[in-house]
Amino acid sequence: MIDVWNRVMTNLVTAGGDTIKKVTNTTSYMPARFPAIAVEQIDNADAARDLENSENGVYSVIQIQSFSNQSMTESRKVMGIACDAMRDMGYVRTFGAEPILNMSDTKIYRLSARFRRFIGSVDDIPKFEST
Repeated sequence: MIDVWNRVMTNLVTAGGDTIKKVTNTTSYMPARFPAIAVEQIDNADAARDLENSENGVYSVIQIQSFSNQSMTESRKVMGIACDAMRDMGYVRTFGAEPILNMSDTKIYRLSARFRRFIGSVDDIPKFEST
């Protein structure tokens, strides 16, 4: 199976630097540190097969949610960092960033966005370098 999930997570941690305090891989987790992002791979469907029925490409769909306990402005800043990183990895934003009411704590500011990219069996997403 073609799966770039670990590289996407590693690159988002690197891109977040000192600004994003927590990067988690589940949206059901309420971050203990703010600002934070939750990253979820919501699809990784087959997109191409060869004559032996081996997977040659997938459509990777990643959903990112940003969280802030300070302001929507801070949540948008964090989402902006994530959007730039996803674009650097070749992803295109297909949804959002849309505000979402955080039911468990309405004082938490939250945005959601989705990204999509075709990944071929010979594609490689370069690892971001720390600054």
